[in-house]
Amino acid sequence: MLRPTLVGTQALIFFLLNLVLPIGILPVLSYPTTVKPIPQDWSASELVEQGRALYTKGQFSQAASTWEQAAQAYESQGDRLHQAMILSYLSLAYQKLQQWFDAEDAIAFSLNLLETGSDLRDSPDYQQIRAQALNTLGSLELALGQPDTALEAWQLATEIYQQLKDDIGITGTLINQAQAMEALGLYRRTCKTLLQALKLDNNCDLSNQERFETVLQTFQQTPDPQIKILGLRSLGNSLRLLGDLNHSQQVLKASLKVAQPPLQKRETLLSLGHTERSWYNHYKQLYTRTNLIVKQKEVKEQVIEQFNHAIKYYQESLQESSKLSASTSLDIETKLQQLSLIIDYHNWLEKLKYNNNDDNHYTLQELKSQINDQVKELLNSEITELPPSRTAIYAQINFVESLISYELKSNKDEDNIQGSSLNLEPYEIAHSLVKAVQEAQVLDDKRAESYALGTLGKLYEQTQQWYQAQEFTEKALTIAQGIQSDDIAYQWQWQLGRIYKALGKTEEAITAYQATVKTLDSLRQDLLALSSDVQFSFRENVEQVYRELVDLLLKDEQSAEPIANKRISDNRIADNPISDNKLKQATEAIDSLQLAQIENFLGCNLSDIVELAEQEIDPSAALVYPIILDDRLAVIVKLPKSGEFIHYTTALPKAKLEQTLESLRIQLEKRFISKNSLALSQQVYDWLIRPAEGLLEANQVKTLVFVLDGGFRNVPMATLHDGEQYIVEKGYAIALIPGLSLLEPKPLAQVELNALAFGLSEIREDLPDHQGFANLPNVKTELGEIKSQIPSQQLLNQDFTSQKWQELISSVPFPVVHLATHGQFSSVPEETFLLAWDKRINIKDLSNVIQNRSNNSLEAIELLVLSACKTADGDSRASLGLAGVAIQSGARSTLASLWFINDESTAKLMTFFYEELAASGATVTKAEALRRAQVNLLKRPGYQAPFYWGAYVLVGNWL
Repeated sequence: MLRPTLVGTQALIFFLLNLVLPIGILPVLSYPTTVKPIPQDWSASELVEQGRALYTKGQFSQAASTWEQAAQAYESQGDRLHQAMILSYLSLAYQKLQQWFDAEDAIAFSLNLLETGSDLRDSPDYQQIRAQALNTLGSLELALGQPDTALEAWQLATEIYQQLKDDIGITGTLINQAQAMEALGLYRRTCKTLLQALKLDNNCDLSNQERFETVLQTFQQTPDPQIKILGLRSLGNSLRLLGDLNHSQQVLKASLKVAQPPLQKRETLLSLGHTERSWYNHYKQLYTRTNLIVKQKEVKEQVIEQFNHAIKYYQESLQESSKLSASTSLDIETKLQQLSLIIDYHNWLEKLKYNNNDDNHYTLQELKSQINDQVKELLNSEITELPPSRTAIYAQINFVESLISYELKSNKDEDNIQGSSLNLEPYEIAHSLVKAVQEAQVLDDKRAESYALGTLGKLYEQTQQWYQAQEFTEKALTIAQGIQSDDIAYQWQWQLGRIYKALGKTEEAITAYQATVKTLDSLRQDLLALSSDVQFSFRENVEQVYRELVDLLLKDEQSAEPIANKRISDNRIADNPISDNKLKQATEAIDSLQLAQIENFLGCNLSDIVELAEQEIDPSAALVYPIILDDRLAVIVKLPKSGEFIHYTTALPKAKLEQTLESLRIQLEKRFISKNSLALSQQVYDWLIRPAEGLLEANQVKTLVFVLDGGFRNVPMATLHDGEQYIVEKGYAIALIPGLSLLEPKPLAQVELNALAFGLSEIREDLPDHQGFANLPNVKTELGEIKSQIPSQQLLNQDFTSQKWQELISSVPFPVVHLATHGQFSSVPEETFLLAWDKRINIKDLSNVIQNRSNNSLEAIELLVLSACKTADGDSRASLGLAGVAIQSGARSTLASLWFINDESTAKLMTFFYEELAASGATVTKAEALRRAQVNLLKRPGYQAPFYWGAYVLVGNWL
């Protein structure tokens, strides 16, 4: 009888059988089908081939039966080595059938034969079969919710393949390792491992199009089509989870072009649906940041378009399933994704009160009908029939999450929790979660158990059964902390805080919220490890934690109500019922939020910052925190020297506050001073400064350092007016900081003042990146005036290329860098840029430059001046881009404009600014030099309007 040897094609086929589905893809259900009867006289090797053909067609039950016969045949022949081989095959089939105990028994028997059969080790096939068995073990461990154990098994398999110099085996097990890393949330390592599998440089930054095309071509040129399909799909998933949606989309579409069987094509279509859904989330978040009606309409259409794209791919995935012999549990995952997307879209449209019935749009009623039909279908069949497994547990959890967000939300909105369009009672929904908890316990999957218990707590929270909610949430939290899963724990800490708040246990709620923030702060260094969807939902979810904590801290300890403004006749603040400790905790929470927002924007950990509290702070500077809460504006001021906190509030709905700030910003961009402009400017001054005027004067405050929140970031504080004069005319220098943490402060007096200046006065009509921008004829004058004040090296127009800019910034130790060029700040990193002669300089370019400066042991830039920039039109959070540029540039201080200004007035203001720095020998602070320059310009005829002098803000170190 011929024995199969595991070389060449057979080894490759086994590897392909053993490649696991990406995390989130559900195992396949068993199903009956008709196949040709197996002749009784077939050899074991022929049975192996027949089983493989059945497996490839998705006929897993028949494949298992065939391989059982093959295993018996090898056993009767005394061929324990190939018996071990076929048992690992058999375990794979059982896994597809979700017969987990049989799968465990088969692979355990296989490994036992290999480990105890010392005589087998002399066979040339032994190591190959052992590696394949470890591959199968990894597949099983991942399916059972043990990705760390799966990773260990695949790492051992990789080592064996490396010893055998088996390139196919190495590539396959590295791809498998990537799946385990993805399940562990190690998305950057996932990407690096995939690149390593193809012997590429493991730098996952594919923003450079040339490098991306090289990586894509390498995958496409892989000779085996199955490796190509799986590798491309895994890379596309990894890029999506890292937030690189453009390239994820391109990679997955490239994978789809490779001919593939329905089983593989279905998975690729599902991945494409996930990427389109991430785009949908992206545009939804962009919509919340857009405040121009015209642009809102444009973004809304993008949301609708991406929703339709995602649904299309999900439906195409289900169509591919229909080509197989029977439905599979992968269909469940696709149906659940489709259901949750439709529910989310329905809730979003309902919130907007949008019910367009165009041919390309679903009406709300149509969406409700789809939701009802899909829920009933899942309840009546598939969701209740899944055998116990990790994927089955998460299917039930995801299903309940969808029901909570739709069913119970609708009931809550209607103040009728018991009633429901689906006629579901909470206990019926809870039944699925109880089953999930029990299955997780059987599988000893602690993460799944924690998720199931926490979701059960969430269900009771939604139905206002507070004590049951508390009980299950505490159990979920204990498990999450026991396995050190902070990414789960923060969710239950936050949930517990909400429950305590509802129960009126304010101190317990504060403790829970503070624990949540502490956990989030520890996770912040791994922000890039979070999936892009988590990053997109940062404002909607994580940011809310910080604000709810501050809201609790700033309530009267006796009445649990917000403190109202309290002033007495001498303009001092009355006794504050909130302790200094709680005010300090509130500012610390805001600092953490600001830092987290910027790190989320930049996609990196800011490791070079220091806490200003640990440094000697300017004794004439007061810190001002305006904090926007849902029902009020809270202001906390920290006075210099004594460190005393004062606090006052204004009862003001958030929407009205944001509208006032938006109106003020519009008025400030006019070239004249209107009564409306002064009234709005005075209104904001009354909110922020007037209650503290007396204490600011008594403490001899000269600089106001603002930690701005929300719409305040888009309004330059220098333009606030007290009814008689602007705040800068009162003698206050102004600076902004993104929280009480910066690069280490250093006054300019400690460094030699010289500048590296770049300018762009001419716009190239032939360059797409330059389209939409106008010439800046006064840039030459601006640079000339700078050179007359301080020593400087200057590059203008053709000399100001991105490469030359990068070379000089990276290698020459200039303390001042001045860029007189167009630029834009946006809440979207890709839309934040500076304009050079040949291209746009983006955030990532800045990051590379700073890395090069660090490698060359150069000091940080002391002052970066961006004199012709603006915030993106209609973007309410565009100033986040300014903060991002300020920090990513590595500059201790950044001076920039919030809107585009007449470049003649820009040249004058820059001249006055550098005159102040040069004339004083840098003994004045940068903030004071800016204040003097602004006052100098506003006193001149024709330049009194804030449009000309008010746009400039100093971010960072003000000394």
